[in-house]
Amino acid sequence: MSATMHEVQQQNEALTHQVINAVKGYLNAVNSKDANLNLYQLIVEEVEAPLFRTVMELTRYNQSKAARVLGVSRGTLRTKLKRYFDDEFIGTREF
Repeated sequence: MSATMHEVQQQNEALTHQVINAVKGYLNAVNSKDANLNLYQLIVEEVEAPLFRTVMELTRYNQSKAARVLGVSRGTLRTKLKRYFDDEFIGTREF
């Protein structure tokens, strides 16, 4: 395994542990016995918005580059940007 691949694997493991600790902390704080948490949806919404904002900033608001970094289609990216940020990152064409 190359040094770069090893570094990526270590970063992935670190992120995994951070997620595990955050979820456990949240469940302990809200009494995890509540069956109506809708935890999956909550986590997706909490993670997607800052993820998409960060990648948009990293790519200097280039949607094609951001879509490639995220591994989603440009259409999916635009849908998510509209959902979380209204028109903040969505350009319009003027004729």
